Amino acid sequence: MAGNLMLDYGSFCYLDVQKTGSSFIVDFLGRHASEEPVKFVKHRRVSFKRAKQDQATFYFITARDPLDQYKSLYYFGLTKTGSPIRRRLDAHFSGGDSLYADGPAGFPKWLEFMLDPQNAHFYEAPYADTHSGMFGYMTYRYLTLALPGKHKELNGFKDRDQVVRRYKNKGLPQAVIRNESLNADLADLIKSHLGPYLSDAVAAVNELITSDARVNASNRSEAKDVLSDDLLRAVQEREWFLFQQLGYPAYV
Repeated sequence: MAGNLMLDYGSFCYLDVQKTGSSFIVDFLGRHASEEPVKFVKHRRVSFKRAKQDQATFYFITARDPLDQYKSLYYFGLTKTGSPIRRRLDAHFSGGDSLYADGPAGFPKWLEFMLDPQNAHFYEAPYADTHSGMFGYMTYRYLTLALPGKHKELNGFKDRDQVVRRYKNKGLPQAVIRNESLNADLADLIKSHLGPYLSDAVAAVNELITSDARVNASNRSEAKDVLSDDLLRAVQEREWFLFQQLGYPAYV
């Protein structure tokens, strides 16, 4: 579960999803929280034991438009040749056949390849070992943190309805902050739930509403311009959960 982490303050717990604004939130909480974190562990989900230990804990999570996440992941491979996904892809392809050989213009080809469930092993073993045919990689990243337990729990889904039922019945997040509206969503969350856990909730909210809104490293509208409708539909099909449950608008 590379890149994912859990920031547990005891009374509240932030569930990071990679490339969703997590660095911003971790830094923000580090400056404004009135408590010290009891656990800050990368590459680990919330255990069933922790989830049951204190049911009063308030959990929140971050999410991001899946197409924007895919584009961010591709650009990370372009700029970081040592990234795990690029290393695995470059070992599979050779020379001019590299999925990164065309630079930014190669995003559609890369995306089409990576959306194929048969290529799930190029992401990471836990994802490939789960039911990768059930949902896309960005949904996997979200669910690995939204659902407590071990990775094997994601391997037993029989259909989409079961995924949704598990999320609704066992899902940890009580609030979802969208990367696209991060400042406003976080400010609203402070006013409704997080305020008592901050040293100065008013100052924290003022910082968010007076600072420039975060600008995404990549933009979905730009990505849409270079993708066919069929490829956009493929993203929607693979990441159906994020559209259905989090309400992200359809591309086509």
